[in-house]
Amino acid sequence: MERHEFTEESLVAFLAEQFSIEEERLRPDATLEQLGLDSLGLLELIVALENQTGKRLLEDFELVTPSDPLSAVAALLTSALHSAPAQWPGSRQETGSDA
Repeated sequence: MERHEFTEESLVAFLAEQFSIEEERLRPDATLEQLGLDSLGLLELIVALENQTGKRLLEDFELVTPSDPLSAVAALLTSALHSAPAQWPGSRQETGSDA
């Protein structure tokens, strides 16, 4: 499986494409809220990124809020992608916790 490296630039391109946000609005200091992403939009972003990367990211984004700047979200995403386990299509198998 190919390793997909996300940078701030690729997150900008992803947001522009997936959420129809003009690239000139996607500045590093722009918050998700300023870009039109509320808490539901943030969840949609996380799910879209999981689908794009094949990685489980939700747990890593628990502390992210719509008031966080794009640069912080990009840094967290890069870090999360390096440590996140693969999520195989059609599989909801989780490791570790059996409730």
